[in-house]
Amino acid sequence: MDRMNKPKISFLSKNELEAIHNASLEVLENTGVKIMSDKALDILKEAGARVDYGKNHAAIPRNLVEEALKRAPKTIKYCARNPKYDFVLDKQKPHFCADGGPPFILDWETGKRRYSTSEDIARCALVADYLDHVNLLWPLGVAIDVPSPMQNIVGMYTSLRNSEKHFEGDVLSAKEAQYQIEIAAAIVGGREKLRERPIFSAVACSISPLRHEKGVTEGAIELARAGIPVVIYPMPMAGTTGPATLAGTMVISNAEFLSGLVILEFASPGAPVVYAADAGTVDFKTGIGIGSPEQSLMNLALNQLARYYNLPTEVEASCSDSKLLDTQAGYEKAISLIPHTLAAPDIILGLGALEGGRITSPEALVIDNEIIDYALRFVRGLEVDDETLAVDVINKVGPGGTFLGEKHTLKHFRERWMSRLSDIYGFEIWKKNGSKSIDKVAKEKVREILATHKPEPIPEDVEKEISQILKRAEEELLK
Repeated sequence: MDRMNKPKISFLSKNELEAIHNASLEVLENTGVKIMSDKALDILKEAGARVDYGKNHAAIPRNLVEEALKRAPKTIKYCARNPKYDFVLDKQKPHFCADGGPPFILDWETGKRRYSTSEDIARCALVADYLDHVNLLWPLGVAIDVPSPMQNIVGMYTSLRNSEKHFEGDVLSAKEAQYQIEIAAAIVGGREKLRERPIFSAVACSISPLRHEKGVTEGAIELARAGIPVVIYPMPMAGTTGPATLAGTMVISNAEFLSGLVILEFASPGAPVVYAADAGTVDFKTGIGIGSPEQSLMNLALNQLARYYNLPTEVEASCSDSKLLDTQAGYEKAISLIPHTLAAPDIILGLGALEGGRITSPEALVIDNEIIDYALRFVRGLEVDDETLAVDVINKVGPGGTFLGEKHTLKHFRERWMSRLSDIYGFEIWKKNGSKSIDKVAKEKVREILATHKPEPIPEDVEKEISQILKRAEEELLK
């Protein structure tokens, strides 16, 4: 029995969802949003919004939001270099994404925190490509060894070279988006083929509260018109860039998403848009607290809101505040990943992240893969029928007997979850095997992957074409 498509966890009633929706519409129509792009303001004005170019402001009426929600696709296909890794965002099962853009990495040899490089992105992509529960990846790092205007493009190319899975990146400008499209089109065989098989998607972050930047917005428009899925990604923080109340911060997040959706659906009707939830909280003693229960509460509730709209969803989870692969990292990741998996968003983001998303760790990625395997067992649930109730077998064995030798046991014992990474043996065997902690086991697994895993390479002629694209990008973007 496939139970993947049934959320096992929810927090809001239909009335509460409608209250957040209506509050968001009130904010959009009365307070409005700041939009730093004249191109986006032109789109909104033509659609019927009240626009003030001098103040970069737009007030968006309810009817435009309702029309945008009608236009937005309810399912989106995410393709990959290798078609066996294609999947569909259709609310049937959760998919898992390696976290993107952390500027730091725990060094492969020393374990010390340092800035990441393009070589780190390549290695992490290899690890992500190997792991069975990682369905797509952001660049696991920032290529600080290349000039800033080229970092997203290099991160994309490096990831695609070292992984056959779907790539999710950032977009910061229309020009950057054009080069991203060119690279992906070269790989799949042209722009029309890319429209049919989008092997990448892009995150377009709003700036809380209620602001859309010029470069990101115009880049998102460029991608939407090319048929590339765009993940509109608000990140309000309760108490600073959002109200102190969780519901109020959700209103900010939802209003930012809906305003972005209106821009993209009126720029390109039917544009593939994903609803992202990454609202956070602030610990007023120390700063951002990614691992907080309130963050999970808001994002689980926003996932419900996206389902209320019948839109594809992407939700942040598995991101720990810990700086090491320690007990804190383990419990924060597990208590975040398990409920989010049970809530069944289309995509869960955050694998491999530490220090609130500022550090990536390939070992953390390996451990997260194990936690996901555990969490998915909850999602599958248990079946109750004549076969599983096993009354005949119980009657046969009787009081004081054993079920070990029964055919029924042989038939069903493989249904048990079996660890692939965690140590489940007794103390003496654990000691004989080297008394290894889980981070050491994960490090050994990473080394094994890097030594043996070989994704299908990009064809040589395509590599040459991409090399020319990168050269043109450097000449234009580094002026």
